[in-house]
Amino acid sequence: MFLSVIICTYNRDQHIGRALESLVNQDYNASDYEIIVVDNNSTDKTSEIIHNFKEAHPSYQIQLAKETRQGLSYARNKGLALAQGRYIAYIDDDGIARSDYVSNIKKCSIKFPDDTAFGGKVLPKYEKGQPPAWMSHYIERIISIVDLGNEVKELKKTYPVGCNMFFKKSIIDKIGGFNTALKLRSDDKYIFLKLRSKGYRILYIPDVVVWHFIDHFRNSLSYVKKISYLNGTAERIRIQTIPDKHTLTYLRRLADYIFKLFASVILWIYYFSKGQSIKGKALFLSMWQALKGFLNF
Repeated sequence: MFLSVIICTYNRDQHIGRALESLVNQDYNASDYEIIVVDNNSTDKTSEIIHNFKEAHPSYQIQLAKETRQGLSYARNKGLALAQGRYIAYIDDDGIARSDYVSNIKKCSIKFPDDTAFGGKVLPKYEKGQPPAWMSHYIERIISIVDLGNEVKELKKTYPVGCNMFFKKSIIDKIGGFNTALKLRSDDKYIFLKLRSKGYRILYIPDVVVWHFIDHFRNSLSYVKKISYLNGTAERIRIQTIPDKHTLTYLRRLADYIFKLFASVILWIYYFSKGQSIKGKALFLSMWQALKGFLNF
């Protein structure tokens, strides 16, 4: 089998059906890819929806698995263990794959047979149709927006997001999968940085497209603060898992957070001069909360 597409889900009965529908509406042979859905202890109707969807699509290889250990990294590793494909792809349970998603992953594997790690374009699909007033390209990744243009490029200073990433399975198996200490955030960052440290390239493939459904509640500054704090916390935990070098890495990352906080103040002044103070405020709050999470206060 060429590809295993893995969806990890937790209490997303309002979204999971749409994600699954996008994966069966592909312009690609259904016998050459499988869909694995890992339910991470959902208490709503998520499991029922997946089961019914599988029954309604018998010509597709759809597997429903349960991961009782709570945490996204546990669920991702469960999907990895069950996958039969030479390549594995992860898409969020509120993601919507474009109809050429699988076929473009196939083209990528042919064009770049010696590469291991890839990420595609992630475009927002806002519940209310419009982005929040606070949105700027500096904090797009908070809601997993990734649009780096229409050319293939190597990512040397950044990395893809979990909503649209794919790998050679054999290499992810070899390096031990996702870090289960990172249960909520940054396990995607962990896997890409680990691959990069071992000399593997990370490529951005713009033709592999996923839309990310953005619920309206994510359009609040309280959501920005919450996710930014979690990101900072996860980064601290990630660094603590680095053998022998975690102290130096911690200090470098702390300096980076402080620099970005001061830069956000300057940008806030700039946005204020343009009558867009809310963008500057959101950016500052994001940097401040990330620093607080990193320092654990």
